[in-house]
Amino acid sequence: MDETAVLIATMHHRRKALEQALTRVGWRLVTFHDVAAALEHLRTRPYGAVFCDEYLRGASAGGFLVWSRRIAPEVPFYVIAMTGDRASLGASHQPDGVITFPPAEAKLPSPAKASLWDAPPPESRELPLEGRTSTVRLADLIEMVALGSGSSLIALGGGLVGRVYLREGLLEHAVSRVEDGERSGVRALAQLLDLDDVDFQILPYRAPSQRTVHVPSAAALVEAARLVDERRRDVALLDAVVAACADLSGVAVGYSLGQQASEVRGDGVAAFALGVELLAALRPLAGQVSHLALEREGQAVAVARLGDDRVLAGIAPRGRSMVLLSALVKAVKQHRR
Repeated sequence: MDETAVLIATMHHRRKALEQALTRVGWRLVTFHDVAAALEHLRTRPYGAVFCDEYLRGASAGGFLVWSRRIAPEVPFYVIAMTGDRASLGASHQPDGVITFPPAEAKLPSPAKASLWDAPPPESRELPLEGRTSTVRLADLIEMVALGSGSSLIALGGGLVGRVYLREGLLEHAVSRVEDGERSGVRALAQLLDLDDVDFQILPYRAPSQRTVHVPSAAALVEAARLVDERRRDVALLDAVVAACADLSGVAVGYSLGQQASEVRGDGVAAFALGVELLAALRPLAGQVSHLALEREGQAVAVARLGDDRVLAGIAPRGRSMVLLSALVKAVKQHRR
């Protein structure tokens, strides 16, 4: 059994504590604070185990685990986490163990204990170049390519659902065709990350027709994850309005400066445009209005602000303006909790 282990930790105080504890139980450590350098070592040299801190700058333990399983599926992989909970890692693959930080030496795997590890056959743990995102998450695929500064095209649904272009670790372009038309850039990436189950292929790199992102993949994934979270909150927001005012004609939420709704129900596009127009018209007279309702031309209109830059607007049959406004205000209050 090789007593040499690779330790990946980018936070200085955690790295020192892990080095001391692992050395005391018998490991000879090769320590890395640079993720790319650690990957290069895993490709070229033998080792007995991998210890990876969950707090990595510019990468995630889940993404590193995917790469390790592909390079050396027979080697034990341990994650150091605050909770010791496998489910909290959110990775497509599971590590062989989760070590709670700060580490307790009695619970650390030693070289002798690691040699007793009963691994499944390597072929059953090999990450294929195609599969489904229910098995391997898109975020992990992107990190797998980016960690090695690789260049690839990730095609979802044969490229018809979406495509993600990575060149030398940078995310150059993403395009999605989900629901209402085609999107590109980080918003497209957010849509693709939010898909539950779709087939994927990792193909040789080809240059995209345009470049809409061109940032490190880690930065793109963080922003896309924020947009996914925002969209889920917006969906819950509109669902709450519809439940409270079932006869509305349309409702939408979005950024007022962008003049475009980000989430829509029914005739929400018209509702959003009208709501933004009303708020802009009232600003010289009444300043920043938080919410309003009115009756006009056979329909009721209601608008509510979500902070300074976001607007929730709806339209309903005439005579329902106060009911609609109440639904909007209640949904906004729930959203802020």
